[in-house]
Amino acid sequence: MVTVAEDGCAHSADGKQAVFGALPGEKVKAVPVARKRKRLYLRTTEVLASSSHRVTPMCKAASFCGGCSFQHVSHAYQLELKQAQVQKQFGQITPREWMEPISAPPYGYRTKARLGVKYVDKKDRVLVGFREKMKPYITDIENCPILVDPVSSLIEPLIKLISGLSEPRTIPQIEVACGDNDVALIFRHMAAMSNEDMQKLHSFGREQSVQMFLQPEGIDSTHKIFPQDDDDLLHYRLPDYDLFFQFSPQDFTQVNLAVNRQMVARAVALLDIDPSDEVFDAFCGIGNFSLAISRFAKKVTGAEQSASSIARARDNARLNGVENVSFVVEDLQLETTEINGLEGVNKVLLDPPRSGAEAMVKRLASSNVVRVVYVSCNPETLARDIGILEKQGFELRSAGIIDMFPHTTHVESIALLVRQGLPH
Repeated sequence: MVTVAEDGCAHSADGKQAVFGALPGEKVKAVPVARKRKRLYLRTTEVLASSSHRVTPMCKAASFCGGCSFQHVSHAYQLELKQAQVQKQFGQITPREWMEPISAPPYGYRTKARLGVKYVDKKDRVLVGFREKMKPYITDIENCPILVDPVSSLIEPLIKLISGLSEPRTIPQIEVACGDNDVALIFRHMAAMSNEDMQKLHSFGREQSVQMFLQPEGIDSTHKIFPQDDDDLLHYRLPDYDLFFQFSPQDFTQVNLAVNRQMVARAVALLDIDPSDEVFDAFCGIGNFSLAISRFAKKVTGAEQSASSIARARDNARLNGVENVSFVVEDLQLETTEINGLEGVNKVLLDPPRSGAEAMVKRLASSNVVRVVYVSCNPETLARDIGILEKQGFELRSAGIIDMFPHTTHVESIALLVRQGLPH
């Protein structure tokens, strides 16, 4: 085995074999799992000669559960692998400085997840968990150490609850969303719930102190059943900025709240905000960055395609008494010449989806923007967009990784670009 690639496998020199649960230089025994794109994927069953970077996974299902890829790898080495992946994508693009990784304790961090549910006839029991690596099966687990503690301990009670419902085979998944101190569960169900089922769901919510939602059809059919009140929102804080955020279980929020606090602080610091600055927060979501930036800037404009996210961002601004920020619904992926709210802006925060911000960064050439902080969930599109900005006169000053998803192959990163020859 010579390398570890983006899929979390150790790959053979010819690239024809990939082994889950192995590290470069190790000798292992492995069994085939699947064949995909002319490559045979295998799963490690025994380690004959181990790497110094190997550790014992906390979870007994780590070798086959699709929720993780790197539990057998020390956290420090995980960070090295992720930074190497970003550097590989950057190619000849070199920042002046590689920043220290943003990271937090690697277990008990995940506040959002989609758990599969399956009644398995052969086992005569319900399974709740992530799907297996490259398999459609639900992993047989009792808890999950990467989920936040209140949810990890709910796996077994959820199995018992669903097993006791009138039609357990008609529940395919449970969406999990958590705030700082609250938990919501959304049950997708394909058949009507009986009165007895509803009583059991209510009792579960009461006993476990969680919000309970049902989703009988599409996402718009989601509705709260416990507690029976008008408040269906969760909450998290950014204490460094005295900010309090409300969000729906179906809103996009960062999965790792501890890392999110550090990420926002790093972005604010890199923007180097002056009281006269006007900042544009592109792909602003519910205002996670915008409201923190507003504590220091003259004016902030947040833009986002999702009207529901913009509505939530406006609510959060009002909730926190923030008056120097405005939010607009705008599709920033369109190849248009003008963007509402970009006039007069001298600094930009970008946090786009995996497809990146190509259309947005192309527009910055004719703007007065002198400083860009780019938060990315895809090193490939980040490298592409940095290349575009460099051609427009921006210099890559610094870059670093954000370990938002420990034990997984997911890589997030942050970069600072400054336009050369202009005050910034």
